[in-house]
Amino acid sequence: MSKSWSRSVVLGFWGLGVGIAQAAGTAGVCPDGSAFIVQQIKDVPCARAKLVPPSELPPLRPELLPRPYNWHVDHEARNPHNPYNLIDAAQQIRAHRAQSASPGSSQRTSGPRAQSLRMPETSRGPRVALTESDLRDLLRLIELRQYVAPAKLSVEDIRGREQLEIKVAHSPAIEAQILAQLGESPAARRVLVFTAQSVVGSEFHPNFLVVQDTLTFRPEPTRLEEVGFLLGEPGPLARGTPVLGYLVIPARFDPERSLDIWWNDHSFSALLAP
Repeated sequence: MSKSWSRSVVLGFWGLGVGIAQAAGTAGVCPDGSAFIVQQIKDVPCARAKLVPPSELPPLRPELLPRPYNWHVDHEARNPHNPYNLIDAAQQIRAHRAQSASPGSSQRTSGPRAQSLRMPETSRGPRVALTESDLRDLLRLIELRQYVAPAKLSVEDIRGREQLEIKVAHSPAIEAQILAQLGESPAARRVLVFTAQSVVGSEFHPNFLVVQDTLTFRPEPTRLEEVGFLLGEPGPLARGTPVLGYLVIPARFDPERSLDIWWNDHSFSALLAP
């Protein structure tokens, strides 16, 4: 009687686990051996993943991250739900509540409250303006630089089909021109130029991270002195239509040595000035 009851409990828990896994959505294994279970197919964290029913996942290897480590660290540092960031958020909420409860708070106008709900404004720094001829020459330059200093990222879907192509290049002449328009010192800044072109109709936002040895820098997309678009704009891209932009990074990064350039959770290494 006792053995029968124990077996029923074990089978019951096994069935419950399978049911929960099946309800979780899409499951599979990445080429690095890490497993995942996601709600939607677009959330699969790697290319060329092998999809299986959740109940058929092989033994998990939790020591393997499904996403590249450097990107994961940068992403978590900006994640508003990270407990590290929640401390500041909680303090701000408490301060706001205390201010609202203080005498005379009801007499304040709604102006400051509305202002606090606004999205962060885009930097008001100077915009870089190039002529149509300069833009054509720059697009051609980035293509030609790929032959001597390849710096290209092909973003694929989970079945290995190309979705987006990103190319990066460095040119001292373009760097001097852009820094002059931005009013930045060539001794303190470097400029990388990039193109992004959709193969099937993708979305692109300049979420870059540059790494060299122990140096890391993430250009802030809302600051024109760090990220700017010379042709096109971020967001959905029409198939075959490129966008052209620039990244301003600290001069400590040396284009004559290998750089790791990250876009979202994808990365590539490049020697931009061999």
